[in-house]
Amino acid sequence: MITPLDPKAASELRHELRTPVNHILGYAEMLREDAPDGSADALCIDDIIAVAHEVLGAINAALPPTGVATLDDLSQLLTALIAPQAKMLAVTEQLLVGERDAQFATDVQRIAQAVGRLTAVPVPSALAERRDAMRTTPSAGSAAELPVPRADAKGRILIVDDVEENRAVLARRLGREGYDTASADSGEAALALVAQGAFDLVLLDVLMPGMDGFAVLERIKSDAATRSIPVIMISALDDLASVVRCIEHGAEDYLTKPFDPVLLRARIGASLEKKRWHDREADYLRQVSRVIEAASAVESGAYVAGTLAGVTGRDDELGRLARVFDAMAAGVRARESRLRAQLRELQSDVTLATNEFEALQERETADGAFPPGTVLAGRYDVVSVLGTGGMGVVYRARDRELNEDVAVKTIRRELVTSDAVLAERLKSEIRLARRISHRNVVRTHDLGDADGHLFVTMELVQGLTVRELLTTRGRLGVASTLAVARQFAEALSVAHDAGVIHRDIKPENALIDGDGVLKVMDFGIARLAEATSTRTQTGMVVGTPAYMSPEQLVGEEIDPRADLYSLGVVMYECLTGEAPFSAPSAVALIARVLTAEPTPPVSRNADVPPALSALVMRLLSKSAADRPASAAILQEQLAELG
Repeated sequence: MITPLDPKAASELRHELRTPVNHILGYAEMLREDAPDGSADALCIDDIIAVAHEVLGAINAALPPTGVATLDDLSQLLTALIAPQAKMLAVTEQLLVGERDAQFATDVQRIAQAVGRLTAVPVPSALAERRDAMRTTPSAGSAAELPVPRADAKGRILIVDDVEENRAVLARRLGREGYDTASADSGEAALALVAQGAFDLVLLDVLMPGMDGFAVLERIKSDAATRSIPVIMISALDDLASVVRCIEHGAEDYLTKPFDPVLLRARIGASLEKKRWHDREADYLRQVSRVIEAASAVESGAYVAGTLAGVTGRDDELGRLARVFDAMAAGVRARESRLRAQLRELQSDVTLATNEFEALQERETADGAFPPGTVLAGRYDVVSVLGTGGMGVVYRARDRELNEDVAVKTIRRELVTSDAVLAERLKSEIRLARRISHRNVVRTHDLGDADGHLFVTMELVQGLTVRELLTTRGRLGVASTLAVARQFAEALSVAHDAGVIHRDIKPENALIDGDGVLKVMDFGIARLAEATSTRTQTGMVVGTPAYMSPEQLVGEEIDPRADLYSLGVVMYECLTGEAPFSAPSAVALIARVLTAEPTPPVSRNADVPPALSALVMRLLSKSAADRPASAAILQEQLAELG
């Protein structure tokens, strides 16, 4: 009667019979690598390897991974193994004749021991006892024995197998390949070692008592700290279901015992190379995160030079980026430090000027069209007159709808009654100016009409105009001038980007509050002044010729560089206390602006740095092409000074 073997028992038998073949081939192939070709030792070892492969073929035929095996198949297999077993034992005895190297003799004896185990499986019921005899007893202490890694090792590999001989042959093989190895005799010990040390690869047996290889693999791959470690499963089990299960749980590869050393070497090499790429990528992303954190620190003003020291040392694109970023961040920090110092000096000047201005000079009271108490357009209660200018009168008023104070600037009647389209043009300019929202720009709210009087409502700023500051202080220091110029340039940059050219930059059109913050006024209104100006005495009063660019004076088409010329005049006056050009009449003044060269600021004030003096002279160039190309570029140039 044919008695089929239980599939699980057949699988375990196959595993147990293939295990000694793995040991035989493992040690024999290492001995063959050292034996000279054609030598007696090489011929003997070749015989052992050939017979071992014959034995492996017989085992696979009698106990296939799929199909049904019987007790008769097992009995016939064990009988068939007797002759090759005897042949291999005879060859091992021959190899031990004479004086032998200790390691050579030990390896041959291990081959002989493995050969002796080939036929030591009398019946399936004895499998458990036989397996336990081959295995070492797992212990908690073994997991703590983490070897010190060699500095010259090609990689660090953990071998996990409950059979001591399996661990030994793999350790020998990998040591010869230049790898550093550690061993664990159980799943629990393996996890403890993985937690202690950084391994590049784990070679993991499938069948182990207690926690088997499947459970260990799942634990390694479920932990964020260890999931990047590649795992190669090594087992005498070669059924498809086991292979699929391991791959599904995240194994990098699966090798069956006995393994081909060339294949083992290739798969370990490929897995380690993949791990190295992963590690490099992870390190790269960590360094990128450091650069991003540094960028955030720059934005918040907390960046410290040298923060990216570890990244700047890299010899790749990220390292070059970090070096450039670090230098730029240090430059930004230095610029901000200079600006803060400049603002502090400007604040001091404003405080002193405010006290002196209030003590020595009463504000000019205009004969305004609207006395305090007047309500404009049913919404704005006039509180007081703030000042007058070429365009009209500026009032402080209370906005009834928003319940807050605003500035109201009336437009002189004669500026809009001379041309029917000017009022519409003004509305268009005001709509454009309302798009500008920046801390250095006085916000324009709306355009209104009160009994035929056009007026513009604006943000109310408490402070002094640059004109009032200069009237009181005479001239400003270099730091204060740079603080004024940098904020002016920033306001112009934002306006120009919005398509707005101011056309009337002058000290009267910039307010400085108590914190040293400068705000430029009258965006949109200046276009009206330009449109109504003629090159007559009256026109020049409205158009402020002392601050107008040459191209603006002769009626040419202008671009944002006209505003930069006007800013250059303001800077010149701040540094020297005088305008670059003066004349007894408007016509004579225009002639000087168009033809004469100004005296460099440094010639009038020795405290002015030559670089700053040269920049002011560039701004005052007759040709717009010789000035900085934009307000943004001027900002950068100013930031480098001081």
